[in-house]
Amino acid sequence: MSRLHLQKRIAARLAAGVYFSMERYGLRRDLQTPLQKPKAKIPISVRALQPADRPALFDLDGASDDPGNQSEVGWRRAFAAGRSGGYVAVDGRDGTPCYVQWLFGAVDNEFVRKMRSFPHLAVDEALLENAYTPSRYRGMGIMASAMAEIAERASEFGARYVWTFVGKDNIASLKGCQRAGFAPDLVHRQIRLGFDYVRWNWFRKLDSADPVRTKSF
Repeated sequence: MSRLHLQKRIAARLAAGVYFSMERYGLRRDLQTPLQKPKAKIPISVRALQPADRPALFDLDGASDDPGNQSEVGWRRAFAAGRSGGYVAVDGRDGTPCYVQWLFGAVDNEFVRKMRSFPHLAVDEALLENAYTPSRYRGMGIMASAMAEIAERASEFGARYVWTFVGKDNIASLKGCQRAGFAPDLVHRQIRLGFDYVRWNWFRKLDSADPVRTKSF
């Protein structure tokens, strides 16, 4: 492990604090349900993430000056290092990567378990996570368009249902997920103790009559 990676892990532990809790929705898309895929404001295409894409996506010099955004970029860069399953949306005007997200199937359950924040995937399920849009491409509807396309890649390894998880207060992302064909199906609550050395997760399926299932964010 490099010194930089170790420093980031220590910083993340300290940032977690003694106690942390969160709630988010688990949104699910049924790939057998027809969807009129949303279009971004610019032409995009989707392909597998390549090592050469990382500078355009994660170059901190190109990020905003906001410390929170820079922290997010650093996290995504670390996650992308040596990690398979990533997809990018590419700006059709000049070929620049403008969005990234990772897709995992049941074969990846050991890695999903190590992330300590997601349920076990059944053989017909996939997980779409760690979305990131570089700051200069935000507000263009890229997330919804790219996410709808990437989710459909899950059918290539036999998945019918695709999950993604979004904080209850992240209205912009919840709207994007809905446009991409995802609807709330679970509530996930997580508690972290002792600088994130201990985590508890609770996953509660929403009742079929729960208004959140059809809520427009």
